Amino acid sequence: MAELLIYGAYGYSGRQIVAAAMRRGLRPILAGRDEARLTALGAELGLPHRSFGLADPVPLASGLSGVGVVLHCAGPFSATSAPMLEACRASGAHYLDITGEYRVMEAAAARDADLRAAGVMAMCGVGMDVVPSDCLAAHLQRRLPGATRLEIYVRALERLSRGTAMTFVEGMGLPNVARENGRLVERAAGADRRRVQFGARRVKMVGLPWGDITTAWHTTRIPNISVYMSLMPGAPATIAFAGHFRRLLQSPTVQRACKRLVQRFLSGPGQDYLDSHNAEFIGEVSDGAGHRRRSHLTTPEGYKFTAEAAAEIAGRVLAGTVQPGFQTPAGLFGPDFVLQLAGTSRVDLDE
Repeated sequence: MAELLIYGAYGYSGRQIVAAAMRRGLRPILAGRDEARLTALGAELGLPHRSFGLADPVPLASGLSGVGVVLHCAGPFSATSAPMLEACRASGAHYLDITGEYRVMEAAAARDADLRAAGVMAMCGVGMDVVPSDCLAAHLQRRLPGATRLEIYVRALERLSRGTAMTFVEGMGLPNVARENGRLVERAAGADRRRVQFGARRVKMVGLPWGDITTAWHTTRIPNISVYMSLMPGAPATIAFAGHFRRLLQSPTVQRACKRLVQRFLSGPGQDYLDSHNAEFIGEVSDGAGHRRRSHLTTPEGYKFTAEAAAEIAGRVLAGTVQPGFQTPAGLFGPDFVLQLAGTSRVDLDE
C-alpha cells in the first residue's frame, strides 16, 4: 500500500502537520535531512522515518520508495521544490507543498504536461497559502461568472515562523507582481496600498506577489488578479523603502546575514497564540459592466489552519482523490472545501 511521506517533518509547520495527520488516523513517514532530529521525533511519535537530502537524486529516489504522496514542508521552496517535484514525477508519487511563492507555483504549472504523462499530480499551497484564498476566488467567480478583476485581501501572518520569515528575506527589495490581462507584471515595491475594513478594524495593507496570482488564475481564469496583505506596523513604507536598495538587499552577503538572524531569533508563534487568533480574507471581483461581489472568509490562525488543511488534503489524495497534472486546491476540491475544515466561516458582504 502506498504511503504518505512528510518531508521537513521536524520543522515548525512540519511538526504541526504530522500531529494533524495522526489525528486523522494517518501514520506518515517522517523525512528530512537531519537524522538525529528524525530519530528523536520518530521515537516520540512511534512513526517510521527516513533521512535523505535533496541534492543527490540517488538517495532522494530511494527515500521515495513505496511512497504514494509527498507532503513537502521544507523551505525555502525556491531551492527545495524543484528537486522534490522531479523525484516525485520520476517515482510516481503525488506532490503537495505548503509554499506561498508564486515562482515555485509557476515552475510547477509549467511542468503540467510532464506530470500528466507520468500520471502524477502536483498541488502547491495546501495550507494557509493558498487554500482559503483559492476557495474564496472560486466562490466569487461562482457569484459573478463574468468577473474580469479579482482582489484578495489577507489579514494573517502577523507573527512569523522561521520558514515564512526566510521567504520574506528572499523577497527583500523585489518588486510587487500582479496579473494583468492574464500576464504577470512587475509593480513598484510598496506602491500598491489599501485600507480595508475587517469588521470594526480598518487595516492597512500592501500589495505582495503572493501565490494567488498563479493559483487563482489557474482556478478561475480571471485575467486581472492582485493580492494585498496586512503585515507588521510600518511594513508598507519599509517595503517601498527597500525597493530602492534591491541590489544591496539581494546580494548574497546581506541575504546570508539576514537569514542567520532569522535562524537565531525566530521560532514561530506559541500554541496559546495559535489558539487565540484567527486569519481573515476578503475577496472582491468585478466585471466590465460595473457589477461587483465581495465575500469575507474567517479561518483559524494561519499556521494552525495550515496544519489542518495540509493534513486533510494529504489524506484525500492518499485515498485516491487525484487528477494528474498541476492542480489547485479549489480546482480539485471545489470552492466550499475550506468550509469543511473546523473553525471556518464565510459571509457574502453585499447580500
